[in-house]
This record gives sequence, structure tokens and C-alpha cells, in this order.
Amino acid sequence: MKKLLFVIFLVQVFNVAAQETFNKRMRYGFPAAVMTSVVPTDSFYYATSIIADSVPPYRTGNAFLKFGLDGGLLDIKTLTDTEKTYEAWFDNFVQLPGGGFAVQGYSFDSTTSSILIRYGTDGDTVFVRSYFNPFSPAFEFIQPRGGLVACQDGGFLLANAVRTSSSNLENYLIKTDSLGNTEWDRVYLNGDWDRPQSLLAAPDGGYIVGAIQTNDNVAVSDFIYRCHIFKVDSLGNPEWDYLTPEGLGLRDAANDMVLLDDGSLVVASGIGHEQERSSVNVVYFEKTVFRLSPDRELEWEIKFPDEDTTSWSRTTKIIKLSDGSGFLLGGMAYEELPAPMNFTVRGWLAKISNEGGVIWTRQHVYLDDGEDEHGIFDLKETPDGGFIACGEARDWESGTTYPQQAWLLKLDEHGCLVPGCNLVDDVDEAAMHRIEIAIYPNPASDYLNFQLRGSGISKSGEFRIVDGEGRFVKLFPARVHAGNTFTVPVWDWAAGVYFLQYLDGERNVIIWDRFIVSH
Repeated sequence: MKKLLFVIFLVQVFNVAAQETFNKRMRYGFPAAVMTSVVPTDSFYYATSIIADSVPPYRTGNAFLKFGLDGGLLDIKTLTDTEKTYEAWFDNFVQLPGGGFAVQGYSFDSTTSSILIRYGTDGDTVFVRSYFNPFSPAFEFIQPRGGLVACQDGGFLLANAVRTSSSNLENYLIKTDSLGNTEWDRVYLNGDWDRPQSLLAAPDGGYIVGAIQTNDNVAVSDFIYRCHIFKVDSLGNPEWDYLTPEGLGLRDAANDMVLLDDGSLVVASGIGHEQERSSVNVVYFEKTVFRLSPDRELEWEIKFPDEDTTSWSRTTKIIKLSDGSGFLLGGMAYEELPAPMNFTVRGWLAKISNEGGVIWTRQHVYLDDGEDEHGIFDLKETPDGGFIACGEARDWESGTTYPQQAWLLKLDEHGCLVPGCNLVDDVDEAAMHRIEIAIYPNPASDYLNFQLRGSGISKSGEFRIVDGEGRFVKLFPARVHAGNTFTVPVWDWAAGVYFLQYLDGERNVIIWDRFIVSH
């Protein structure tokens, strides 16, 4: 039995070494925004975001963002045009050794192009370079996927998917100099639908591409999905190629990868399950991470199944922790909700050991009246030992004024938004009879974040919020799972005192705590 560490929460939590944590949703004055990639430094957080322009013809643009360590927005520089779009969708924003930043994206006017945007240290745009499908004009589709690498010589490597026939996509690499001029490019033809998803620089000057290979371009059932990883040298010549064995079943892309010193790869991916449909079947993936030896033999694998597996259930990021304790995995988890609500998509994190053991998992659950989606697109370790994550917060309920917002989440070294959430990890729940509510921050101005901790918690329970006069404000199904952090928007509530109650299945008040809303 693990040592019982859980004592009176209010004493414990304020003895935890303080680290800045926050939970921000924002749109910077635009109708919609999504934050796609973040770079932490000692003094600031920098990020890229897609924005919807607020003037006709409402083209999407890209934004360079600068935040203080408290998550406050300090500066924004936008790149917009009335004739074309600019969108950097994937987590490929990099800080350059000589100063400044770069990001890969795509642009659309009469045709689509892959683009490289280089920023100065202050976020001003230095240049935008465009790259087109080499099979144009027969096939014009090109999509930047897999990431951007800042090369040792000051240039860049860009990974893309390009259409090579009426039904196929293939991997396409572009190597540029420091000004974005093409030095070499290569399409890797294999006759199957194959696209990149992640990209790494190898110590020998080569590059490792993580991709997915499938037959869903031509099949309607009996699908083949294989995780595809291959390495090229500094000139793009293939060195080795790996496909997950067909005997392992349906496999997601190498959504992200970590290259270890011994040449091993730890890969964020998924295990697929084909679902029958009346016309075309679909494949959904349960979150998975696995390790390949330097000879590309499977050493271990961990699965993280959701209660309901859908297209939203997936891994997006994996990072190696600087203290050597293992890896942090990011992604999304899905859960169906009882009527009248429909579903929720949660931001999801898991820490795993070097040997493939699960140390903890965390989920960030948004409590509101309708369907919602919260996705983690990028994840980095911060200089203070914590983590910064960014992505999208979307409200699918009809009539929402601003349904799509950027999401920025700062967590402490234990992956906690609410300080002390790690105490649950070290407790034998059978021995932890006390139920506690942990609220953060208090007072709250925009979001109330809280956890329910302890044993004997009913999954049919509810959270109820009343004001200082005892008047009903909100009621939510508890949906309590170990590691869940709940968020309630309070920005439009009147300032004052409120009470958060946990009710069991019979609607008896089991525990409550007081919080303040201030604006």
C-alpha cells in the first residue's frame, strides 16, 4: 500500500513550491482564433496563432504572439491579406539560434502553396516564401505536414504532403537556405496514400520523417493503416524505412517522435479500430505510445483507451523531460455525455517512465451547458520545470458568440493546473476516506478551476454552484475520474461570494467550498 500523503488539503497545497499556472482562452479581438505552437523562454512565451480577419472578405491570417510569464498578452503582430490566406496549423514554430523565429504554414489564393514565414526577434515579418506542388499544373494540392526543422547550416527543412495522382498523397521534403531559397526537394513515391506527420533532425545531419501509410484512398472497408517512419541523409537520400508490421493491426501516424541518444525512438501514435458504416467504414484510434530500438524493434508499448473512441481521440505531442524521469504525452480524450448534452473533448496529458510505465494522467474538463472541444496542439517544458501547452477551445453549441478561441495552459512540474493535484498520485485511494475540493484561483475572474479528490466519489454525482444568498447558479454532472481538472467560465457572473458543492447520487451535499468571483 502506498504511503498515505493526503492530509488536510488547505494546509498541504500552500506548502507546495509555488509555480505559475494559468488557464487562458482568448481571441485577441478577432472573431475566432486557434493557437497552434508555443516557444517558452526564461522571460516570455512566444506563440503562433491562426486568426479570422474581422473585415471583408474575412480571410484567415497568422499571428505572432508574445506573452508574459503570467499568460498576459504583451504583443501581437498579424500577417493578413485581402487576396490570400495565411495559416500555420501545425506545431512547427521554432526559435532560431541567431535570433528571430520561423514557422511553416500554407497560403491560398487561386491555388494552395506551402509557405515559410520568418520573423524577427520582435515578431515583424522578415519574409514569406512560397513552395508549390512539383506536379503542378496537373495536381496543385500541397499541405505542410510534419513540422519544420531549423538546420545546422542555417537553412530549413520543410515536410509536406503533395498530390501525385487523382487518389494519392506522398511525402515531399524541401531543403532551403537561410533565406528560404530551395536547395533541393524530393518526392518519396511508393504508390500508396502516404503523408508526413512529424519531423526530426538527426545528429549526423540527416532527418527522420514520421508518417502514415494507408489504403483509404481506394478502399471503403478492410483498411490498412501503418505507422511509417523513414530516415534520409542531409541531401534527402533514403537511408532506412520502417513500417509497423501488418500483424500489429491498424496503426496511426507517428504523430510526434523523440530521438534518444542511443538511436531509439519513442513515438506518439495510436491503435486503430475499424467501425462499420453503411457506405464507407471509418477507423478510430486509441492513444498509444511505443518505443523502437536503434534496430527498429518494438521494445514496449502503452495504450490509453477512452471510454468512447472517436476521431477526436488521438495523441498530438511527446517530449522528453529534462530531468531524465521519462516523457510527457499530450493529446485529446473524448466522452459522450447524457442528454441534453452530447459530448466533450478534453485536453489530455500523461507522464510515462523510460521503461514504459504510466506515472500519471491528467484531463482538463470544461463544464458548461453545451458540447465543447479542447485540444492540445503543442506542448513544451518551461525553464521553471513546468509545462506550457496551447491549442483550441471550441464551443459547438449553436448560438455561441465566439465558438472558437485560442487556448493557453500553464501547468506546474506535476502537470497540475490546480496546485497539489499530484497528491492524488501518491495515495492509495482505498485508504483515502476524506473527500476534498481544491479550488484555483480564488478569487477567480474569468475561469474557476477545481478538483475533487478522495475515495467514495459517485460517478453519478453532480457539482452545484449557488451564490452567497443560496440561489441556484449552475448544475453539472460530476463525471469524476482520477486526474480530472474541471473548469467553469465565470467571466459574466456578478462579483461576489459563491459556493461550490459536490452532491452524491441522491443529491445530498457531501462537501462544499467557498470561492469569490472578482472582475
